[in-house]
Amino acid sequence: MRVKRSNWQHACCVALLLFPAFVLSGEVVGGEFLPFGSELAGFQCDEDPMPSSVCGGISCDGTSCSDPSHQCFGSGRCGSRFKLTEFNIYPTFSYLDDKAASYNEFEFASITDLGWLEMENRTVMNVTDLPSTIKLGPTNPDQGSTTANVRASGFGDVLSGFFFSPRGSHEQNTHLGLGTVLTFPTATNDLLGSTQYTAGPGAHFSTEKGRLTAGFFLWQSWGFGGDSSSKRVNQLFGKPFILYELNQKWDVVFIPLGMSHSWDAPKGDDWTVPLGGGLRREFDCGSRKLALTTQMFDYVARKSKDPEYELRFTIEYLLD
Repeated sequence: MRVKRSNWQHACCVALLLFPAFVLSGEVVGGEFLPFGSELAGFQCDEDPMPSSVCGGISCDGTSCSDPSHQCFGSGRCGSRFKLTEFNIYPTFSYLDDKAASYNEFEFASITDLGWLEMENRTVMNVTDLPSTIKLGPTNPDQGSTTANVRASGFGDVLSGFFFSPRGSHEQNTHLGLGTVLTFPTATNDLLGSTQYTAGPGAHFSTEKGRLTAGFFLWQSWGFGGDSSSKRVNQLFGKPFILYELNQKWDVVFIPLGMSHSWDAPKGDDWTVPLGGGLRREFDCGSRKLALTTQMFDYVARKSKDPEYELRFTIEYLLD
C-alpha cells in the first residue's frame, strides 16, 4: 500500500538534508569568509579580542556582547552562539527469519547558547527499506498487523529532541539535560512511520570517568494528531551508550539502535532489548576527527516485529 505525502513534508526532508551542507560551508562575517568550526565553533571570544569592537551594531568589550545571542571575535567580527557539534550516519542492517531490512539514520547534533542555559538539539531523519514484518527505530513503532509480503522504502518520520542544561555543563565530566522529544509524520509510506505526531519528556545523561564514557538518551512518546484511525503511540524509548578507550585511536563500544517498552502492548510483546557491541576507530580528518564503528547485536527481548539480530555501522564527523 503506497501513501502519498504532501509537498511540504517532502520539503522538510530535503531541507534537513541541505541544512548541514549550508552550515558546514561557512559564514560571511565582517566581510570575511569563516569556515564553520573555526572561531564560530566556540562560545568564547578569540584569545586576543579587540576591546570595545563593534560590528553590525553589536558591541563587544572582549568578554561579552551587547546582544546575548551573539559573540564578538578579534578584528571586530561577530557570530552566532549556535554551533553544530556532530554529524553522524548510522547504516543498520537487520534480519528476521528470511527477511532483511536496512535502516539508515542521519543525525545532526547542535548546541545553542541561551545565556545562562544551553540547548542541545538532536535531529534524526532516516532513509529506510523495510518489509512489513520488521519495525525499526524510535519513529517506527509496531502499530498492529500489516499486510504480509509487502516492502516499502523511502523517508521515515523525523525526530527532534531539545535538552536544556546550565551553561557550560557540556564541558563537565557529568552532564544532564532535560527537555522534550518530538516526532513528525513525514514518512513517505505508512509502513515507514507512525502516521501521527508524538511528543513527550526526555533526558540526556552522560558521564566520563577515566577511560570510560557512558550515558543515555531517554524519552516517553505519546501520539496525537495525524491519522485518527492509527493506534496511538505510547512508548518509552532509550538509547544507551558505553565507550571504553583502549588507546588514543580504538574504543570498545555499546551503542544500539535503541531499547523500548510499549505500555499498551500485551505482556511478552512489549520489550525491545538488543545486546552486543563492537569497535570504534578514530581518524584525523584535517582539523577535525572522523570515527568509524562496527557492531553486532542480538535481540534478547523482542516484540513480534523486532529483528532477531542486527549489524550496525556508524560514521561520525566530530565538529566540536
